[in-house]
Amino acid sequence: MKSYIGAKIIQAEPMDECTFLSTVKNQDVTNRETRPGYKVKYPDGYTSWSPQEVFERAYREIPDNEKALIN
Repeated sequence: MKSYIGAKIIQAEPMDECTFLSTVKNQDVTNRETRPGYKVKYPDGYTSWSPQEVFERAYREIPDNEKALIN
């Protein structure tokens, strides 16, 4: 197989798993342990949750001084 790399600009905010499941997915989280992570919104509007370690390996915040470079 060949190797590929892709890039996308997403929006995200810190949010633990139980908060995401209860507020975004309207799921019952009674007696469920939670993990730190991020609520992620993709360019097509899809919203998901990512564990903190996975998210922080894949993404870095775009500083204000770099935002002009991507528009």
